[in-house]
Amino acid sequence: MSKAVENVLNNKDAKATDYFELVNTYEYSDLSVHKDGNTVISMSINAFEEFSGVYEFKQKCSTSHFSIEKSDVESVTGKMLDGMDTYLIEINMKDGSRVGIYIYHTDTNEKLESKDKYVETDVFSLYDYFNQLDHTPIMAIIRDSFGMEVKVNKMGYISMDKESDCSFTLWITDEERLSISFPLVDDSCNEIYMMENQITDTILIRPYGQPFMEISILVAKESNMKRNKR
Repeated sequence: MSKAVENVLNNKDAKATDYFELVNTYEYSDLSVHKDGNTVISMSINAFEEFSGVYEFKQKCSTSHFSIEKSDVESVTGKMLDGMDTYLIEINMKDGSRVGIYIYHTDTNEKLESKDKYVETDVFSLYDYFNQLDHTPIMAIIRDSFGMEVKVNKMGYISMDKESDCSFTLWITDEERLSISFPLVDDSCNEIYMMENQITDTILIRPYGQPFMEISILVAKESNMKRNKR
């Protein structure tokens, strides 16, 4: 059992938001709404936000979301499912419906920025970064939460085109000049993190319109590469 889940389970005074914040810790969860023995809504989520009088569960970098009024909630409970590395949050609603949130693989599914030393940045800083000449991309990994993974080990280059004041396109190109592009718009629609080290930088990008996709880019700093060549 992960420490994050254990802390909530051991907190006798845990509030609804303590349970729901676990959605922000892990890569993805499944949400379903049941009423009168039927499944009304079923969707994958990876973000939670609390507003005045509202709990909102959503897919990052998109407009897909599901909201419930706080006043409509009867009770919130959480438990680990027997024999499974899955945490279930159950929300009982006053109208008799039930909302279930299943968080899978709690021992291994934590988002990288939740457990490592990543610092959140923005699309404008990323544009400036890729237009500098003091670093060289080594590898890019494009993956989603459901098992898809593409590795670009033989990098050509990475660049960003500025389409407008708040719209960019990220290009990942291998040495054969095969390219993959991703739209990056204003920061409310992207997630960008960076972890800087002396030798390399690692960049995490979750692009607009791809709520469960993550691009990981490893970059070598040019000064270090010059030292190694000597």
